[in-house]
Amino acid sequence: MEKKYISVFALNRYIKAKMSQDVSLQNVYIKGEISNYRPHPSGHLYFTLKDENSKVAAIMFSSYAKQLDFSIENGMQVFIQASVSVYEVTGQYQLYVHKMQEDGIGNLYLKYEKLKKSLEKEGLFDPIHKKKIVQFPKSIAVLSAKQGAAVQDVVQTIRMRFPFVNTVVFPIPVQGKNAYLKIIETLKQVDKIGFDTIILARGGGSIEDLWNFNEELLARCIFELKTPIITGIGHETDFTICDFVSDYRGVTPTAAAMKATPDQVELKKHLFILKDQLIYKMKFYLNNQRKRLDLLQKSYYLKNPEYIYSNELLRLTHLQDQLSYQFQIFHIRTNQDLENYQRTLKEKMDKKILYSHQTSQLLISKLDALSPLKIMKRGYTLIKKDDHIIKSGDDLKSGDIVNIIFNDMEKKAEIK
Repeated sequence: MEKKYISVFALNRYIKAKMSQDVSLQNVYIKGEISNYRPHPSGHLYFTLKDENSKVAAIMFSSYAKQLDFSIENGMQVFIQASVSVYEVTGQYQLYVHKMQEDGIGNLYLKYEKLKKSLEKEGLFDPIHKKKIVQFPKSIAVLSAKQGAAVQDVVQTIRMRFPFVNTVVFPIPVQGKNAYLKIIETLKQVDKIGFDTIILARGGGSIEDLWNFNEELLARCIFELKTPIITGIGHETDFTICDFVSDYRGVTPTAAAMKATPDQVELKKHLFILKDQLIYKMKFYLNNQRKRLDLLQKSYYLKNPEYIYSNELLRLTHLQDQLSYQFQIFHIRTNQDLENYQRTLKEKMDKKILYSHQTSQLLISKLDALSPLKIMKRGYTLIKKDDHIIKSGDDLKSGDIVNIIFNDMEKKAEIK
């Protein structure tokens, strides 16, 4: 029998026809995530629809795209109604989307991731801002639903581990529209009271149930608290924005209570260990001191105590002798220095007196040589008129009475 070969295009066309005949493929409802989104200038929308395990190409023609009331973004979770067919040119099967609807949960995840990245970039999650949890608290404030299982777990855990702490429960709404506003109000009031620790707790739930703990205003309120805060929200796999901002995240409400309190059982064990260590160290110390005391009691100095101070007495006597000797030497030197100073002073005074005497004699000789009395001894006289010395004959006239002063007497005379 002769074999009949067909073209690739004919094969793809055949497969397309087969798929078109399958009613279940002409109207499928699929849930998935938008990725590789490529809007075309013509208005057609090209993208890939994927989940955790698979992906499929999709196209939404402009006539259907015009009916959308939201903007498509990568990462968006959507519900679509489509038909499945093969594009003959490439042989690739793809979805031809007729209707598309936002998945509310998917949008919440996008909003969550966007806020998380923003606050992380701003530094609200930085470990440097985390306050230290008090190891032995005196008072703990628990914020949780009034009748919830979470608050019961927290309170029971605290009482079991550390019953000495004062625990106060502040009921808050943990679900519902704008519940986060009441949580913020309560947190601000509790922060002013002066508790050592705050526990913010609630049980598990869907992302919609936990959404109040993903609100930006609540996250910023937690960041600004002065009191250390521990969150215990949901299950181990549940992460909220509040968990990243808080000072410590407990994977469950019970874990949050365990972080907030020490375990009294473990404390008792630790105390017993410390007690044993203390007793051992004290015994060791006392044994060492006892041995040291025994050695001292047997020592030569304690048996012969006079030996301790006898050497000191000898040393003191020696020092006294040295001091007396030094004092004598100092006294002798002082007297010698004083005599030397006196002798030097007398010599200088004698020289000064002699020099002054010689100078005065010289001055007397000069003065005596210039004295008029010296001249008068040689026969000269002085003539005065009215106590004025007559220096010229023109100063006299006939009848003037003058005094003639000789070397040894004075006579009056009349001028003729």
